[in-house]
Amino acid sequence: ATTAYRFSDGHVEAEFVEDMRTLRALDDSQLAELVELCLRFLSAADASTLIEGAQDYAERHGINTAALKTTMRALLLFFKGAARKHLPQNLIKEDMLHFGLEEEAAGSVAKQWHKHLVLLSRSIADQSLAVNKLEEMDWRFGVSSASSELEQVGRTFLSLRLQVGQGAGGGEAQVKTLELSLSQFYELLQEMEKAKASMDFLS
Repeated sequence: ATTAYRFSDGHVEAEFVEDMRTLRALDDSQLAELVELCLRFLSAADASTLIEGAQDYAERHGINTAALKTTMRALLLFFKGAARKHLPQNLIKEDMLHFGLEEEAAGSVAKQWHKHLVLLSRSIADQSLAVNKLEEMDWRFGVSSASSELEQVGRTFLSLRLQVGQGAGGGEAQVKTLELSLSQFYELLQEMEKAKASMDFLS
């Protein structure tokens, strides 16, 4: 009979199950540390924390980075699915048992899940609501020539024009215009680079 996993409504691929079963190779402290790393990332969506934490984890425990990425990718997908369904602690434990973890290890993962559940559910909901497709982007640099404040004259700025789709709900695209100072623009670039690094790391 096919195993019914609680975190997913549909069929769970055999490859995904095998990736999750690699958790069995970790000892109790390694498993707890990896679960904590993934849950903190999903709660805060801080890409730099995930990448640096994973690299440090791999070095300290002598784990192959490519293999660790595969395990983390599966664990993150599992927790995302569980968060969307607001799974309680006992059902997290049930799924972990199906993935082959021992009773105590499965219970420990479920307890960590419960500790992060409120923040995690809120973060996943916020991300779902905020997902809008960037359809078009134009930009231009400019220099201010007039201002009520003398120190603003000659200031270099970047004007961004964004055409943003309205996500799964449909509706007409909206045009948003932003004016950023150079320092704000560089901050935006850094955040975009962090997001890309996170996607590249887990791809």
